[in-house]
Order: sequence, then C-alpha cells, then structure tokens
Amino acid sequence: MARCVGCHGSQPAIDFLAPGTPDGAYVTMFAFQPPVVDLDSPGSSLVLTMGKHTGPALEATESAAILDWLTKERDERTPPAGMPIVIGPVTLALDTRTSIDLGHGATLAFRATSFDGDLDLSAIQIATTSSALHVTHPLFVSRPASGIAVVDDIDHFDDLDLELGANSVQPLTSATFLDFAATDPITIHFLELEAP
Repeated sequence: MARCVGCHGSQPAIDFLAPGTPDGAYVTMFAFQPPVVDLDSPGSSLVLTMGKHTGPALEATESAAILDWLTKERDERTPPAGMPIVIGPVTLALDTRTSIDLGHGATLAFRATSFDGDLDLSAIQIATTSSALHVTHPLFVSRPASGIAVVDDIDHFDDLDLELGANSVQPLTSATFLDFAATDPITIHFLELEAP
C-alpha cells in the first residue's frame, strides 16, 4: 500500500486505496468501480494484472502477498460449497413488510428500510405452519445491477441454528447491511433449510 497510495489514495478515478488508511482502503477497494478485485478469479484482479503503468508494476513478492490475501478473502466471503438452498433474488419494497416463501410451509418476513442508502432489516422473523423446520446459517447477498455480488461480510446470522416446531414464530435480531444498497435485490443462502 505504501508504494501505491501516493496515486491510488487520492487521484480521481483511480483512488481505489482512498482514504489511504488500511481500514478505509479495505472498504474502498471492494466497492471501487470499475472493479479492481475479482473474487471469482483472484488472479485476474486488475489490482494484480495492471503491470507497469504510470506507476511501477508490483514486485513479485507484493503480487504473491496480494494474491494470497485475495484468495483468503474469496474463501472467507464465499458461501460453503455444499450450501444447497438459495432463496431469491428478492426485490425489496422499502418501508413495507416483505414475506418470502421458504418452502416447507415456512416464511421469512422483515421490514426493509434505507439507512443512509444502505439496507436495514427489522422485525425479522421465521414462521412455520403445519411442518417443523430446521434452519441453519442464512447468509444475505446483495445482487446489484453491476452483476458483482456483495456478500454480507459481517455474516449477521452465522451462528443461527434453529429447530422450529410446527406453527412457530422465531424473531431474529435486526440487521443493517452497510455494503448493500437498499434498492438492490437480495438472495439468501441457507446452509440448511429442511424439515427435521
């Protein structure tokens, strides 16, 4: 970062390391348009493939360190390979209650609002009807028009493992997704979503 931040921390249109601090650059780098990071193929990320330009190309040790970091980011952000259930995409209606059919006679309901442009979900609950349901680890993913999925990097519900009986309602904690535009559709990936 120290070698690149001189230009990429402040020059318009190439400032993917703004504001020049590690925490700030981390957020900016993943949100930058056009994308400089490709988590589907870390080695193809523009941050690695740019080569010599107005500034110097990355040294081999720098490239290796960045590739290792991007690979670890991909592994951390990508849902587990065996994740069988994806619900959506769901187009959100702000300031109204949304109810999503989970199958098995169950629904996930919440109120979606905009919090400074980001997505805020409140009054979240999972409800069952005549069947019991086992629910594990719902992971929320934003699906912007750019086509680059934004995974909930906080992973708000990573420790959720519920056994709901028939005709049950289980409230969940509210969540603000700071990297999700409130107007973008979402998908929800469940590690398990099945009748026990």
